[in-house]
Amino acid sequence: MGFFDALFGRNKPPKAQIDPFFALSTALVSFAELGWESSGRCGLALKPATSIYFQTAAEELRDLLQLSVTETKTKLEIRDDEYHYRWLLFTDPDFDDLLGLIYMSAQTLKESGYDTQLLAAVFRFEQQSKSAPFYLIYNYKRGTFYPFLPIDRKSEQRNNHEEQRLFTMLEKELPWEKDISLWYPIRGCPV
Repeated sequence: MGFFDALFGRNKPPKAQIDPFFALSTALVSFAELGWESSGRCGLALKPATSIYFQTAAEELRDLLQLSVTETKTKLEIRDDEYHYRWLLFTDPDFDDLLGLIYMSAQTLKESGYDTQLLAAVFRFEQQSKSAPFYLIYNYKRGTFYPFLPIDRKSEQRNNHEEQRLFTMLEKELPWEKDISLWYPIRGCPV
């Protein structure tokens, strides 16, 4: 933050941290050992900017993604949610393809100067014995992961005990968010 920003009370949003993201590829084995398997679905949430430059960057990203999903045979859906956040939704049974597409999308936006628009990457995991999915959320602003486990598909409540257990079991595998007050649920997550 510059002198004039401090003087006039303006602050800049934090830049996205993309590098810690790949720790997830090695942690996948540990998730499987705990009974959680990838559902083959993930999403990238971003806050669209209104500038013409962002629209150009978004079109370039869309074109790049179309080429990539054709090659990997990944299904891509782009949609806005009720809060006007844009979601890039990917479906592919190959977890490495999902990870690569999310990373490529974030890196492309970062190179265009729009990494501050990146909010979260969300990966959906399922367990046969559980009725509700487990969402692993990556917060780009903090460069950390955190869990979100709703009690069931319709509930607004979360399974805090299971979230804490996952955090404890996988603390050494991933850069986890230590401040649990920042474990924001993404209710109505389209992933």
